[in-house]
Amino acid sequence: MSRWAPVLVLGAVLMMTVAAGCLGDAPASSSPVYSLGDDGKLVITGTDPVYDEYLPDSTEVNGNVTVSEIVFHVEDIDVHALCAAPPDPVAGVVLVPGAGVTKEGHRARIISYAQKGIASIVLDVRGNGGGTTGHTGGLQEDYRRFATGDDVPQWWQTIGDVITARRMMTERHAVPVSIVGSSNGGMQGAVAAAIDEGAAGYFGVSTAGFGDSDATTDPSVAAFIRSIDAGVYIGDISPRPVWLFHSRADGVIAFDAGYALFEQAGEPKTFMEFTGGHGIGGEVDAAITDAILTLNTPENE
Repeated sequence: MSRWAPVLVLGAVLMMTVAAGCLGDAPASSSPVYSLGDDGKLVITGTDPVYDEYLPDSTEVNGNVTVSEIVFHVEDIDVHALCAAPPDPVAGVVLVPGAGVTKEGHRARIISYAQKGIASIVLDVRGNGGGTTGHTGGLQEDYRRFATGDDVPQWWQTIGDVITARRMMTERHAVPVSIVGSSNGGMQGAVAAAIDEGAAGYFGVSTAGFGDSDATTDPSVAAFIRSIDAGVYIGDISPRPVWLFHSRADGVIAFDAGYALFEQAGEPKTFMEFTGGHGIGGEVDAAITDAILTLNTPENE
């Protein structure tokens, strides 16, 4: 028998509890609609969470934390995610990995967050090599889709997936849910947090915007860049809080580019320089979880 078993085998009562996204008259899948507003910013509707949940053959419990796999049904794609949740969380996060990093790369991280009281879900981003299918042509392929209208840019679809996951976590746990993104995931997460008014806040790690989209002489390229540029959107997250983290030793995204994104954010905002290189580490994990728990203690609610 496979390591993961569908919740259905555990009985109808449990199925009704943990797979509520698939009950009743719900559609077989969600159908997001993507468009650009008059300001050139992305507009996404139809991100209703429709999903199945799968538990391990032997329920995986770390302390009081239960780990499960969530499969969101989005049009004709199954978007896979890994969820870790304590019995009574005080807050939640949606974690968006960087390029080439699968959900399994953050398994220990989301369990550690959940052990502190923060229900956590990490996506297998489209095209990252995990359980979620997707093209590997990068922004070049996405621009082709944008320019020809043949298909929706995958970057847009990932932003929609983040919003869908945030909605599921909020509906399921009834707690404030923030978006955490690393590297490319931080870029996508910033746009999602700006578009999604239900997101409680945004944490971006080793990330940046795309710079001046007006610098290109091609108006089509400029429009595409504007539609996905974290720097264009990050000011819209205010008055919800923004935290940005960057290392001066980052060899992938320059420290100055990360700080420039911070300068574009509205208040309240916090910037933290951390030791190390590129991506989330223990120092950043501690800062993120401390900030979320501080915001969600009774005296701060």
